[in-house]
Amino acid sequence: MVDLKLGTYPPMCPRSIFLEKQIKPALEGKSIVKTSWEKYYTGKYSWHGDSIPGFDELPGHTVIFADASYILTDKGALIFYSYPDGGLRYFHKGEVVDLKKAVKPTSHGYHAKIFLDDGSCIGVNQYGWGTLFKVFDIDLKQIDAGRADKSGRYPFLPKAPIDVADEEDFTYGRFRGWLSENPGVNIIESCATAKGALRIDNPVMNYILLISKIHPRTKTRALANDEIKMLFDNTKKLINEYKSGIRVCGHTDIYGEAVTPRNDVLWMTSSVFGAPCPVCAAPIEATPAAGTKMYFCPCCQAIKK
Repeated sequence: MVDLKLGTYPPMCPRSIFLEKQIKPALEGKSIVKTSWEKYYTGKYSWHGDSIPGFDELPGHTVIFADASYILTDKGALIFYSYPDGGLRYFHKGEVVDLKKAVKPTSHGYHAKIFLDDGSCIGVNQYGWGTLFKVFDIDLKQIDAGRADKSGRYPFLPKAPIDVADEEDFTYGRFRGWLSENPGVNIIESCATAKGALRIDNPVMNYILLISKIHPRTKTRALANDEIKMLFDNTKKLINEYKSGIRVCGHTDIYGEAVTPRNDVLWMTSSVFGAPCPVCAAPIEATPAAGTKMYFCPCCQAIKK
């Protein structure tokens, strides 16, 4: 059985919504004919050794499920990957498999490649703090396509506490219940980050908090009912618009193409520090939270403890 604690690492929305749409038709039903593994850069820290247990045993397996985090085979191998933007690439037959190498002075750099029976290849470039690549054994008796939920996910695969892209899972009642279980936690940690319920990218979650007029460090116990409802409604609306294609986030797709964003979401990273708030024009500020910096508007978002 796979350790379900692996669910800590899946890529966050909204980028994973677009990647999954491309990955599933590209991989499912194809057989693995060869694998290769390369360490191309040595830094101070490493998440892997010189090999990946189980990776060389994948040839002969057929992919029966694939999404933005996992590949599952008919022989019970679960391949899990976590990567920075642009680290996942799919190459058609005849294309040169050339994964862009990144130099990170504090971490190792790796390439993992899985070659498929139609001549195509899926490649994962691993570098930096947020990357991981492992192969796990799954109990074959639990691989039952009939048990997949309406979103097509096998229920025994790791996932976020609340699947924000599944309307039946992401309900107001479930969201309120999660917040009530974590009263002393900052709202940004309750919703996003590795421990959050929704696993939405921090820059996008900070924007949702901005339009909901909630400071990222506000404790969940301090939120009024109308604030919780506003946060839920804004989150659901935004994610549904990403799912439908009304909104598109900026990202690198599985073919290595840069996708231009199509929405008015202010991606709240260090690049917007000091920039005018899209709501009131006050300069955006930063605050420490969840082991990093979160960005907010000092006028629109008053902290509550």
